[in-house]
Amino acid sequence: MPIYEYECCKCCECFERLVFRSDEAVRCPKCESSDVHKKMSVCGFKSGGDKGAASSRVGAATSGCSGCSAGSCSTCH
Repeated sequence: MPIYEYECCKCCECFERLVFRSDEAVRCPKCESSDVHKKMSVCGFKSGGDKGAASSRVGAATSGCSGCSAGSCSTCH
C-alpha cells in the first residue's frame, strides 16, 4: 500500500496519506477540502555496503529530504 504526498488546492496544506484503493477519496486534514492534488514524490532506498548502510535518493535535486531543509535524511528523524 503506497503512501502518497498531496497538496490542498484550498489552503495549500501538504500532507501524506496511505491509500488502499485508487478510487479512495482523499481530504485535507487541515480544512477537510477534497480539492487536493497528488504531488510528485521522491523515491528513496537504503543499501548496505562495506562502510555500513548508505542512503540513496533517486530523482532528488538536493541532498535534503523533500519534507525539510536538512542536508541528510539521518538528521530529519
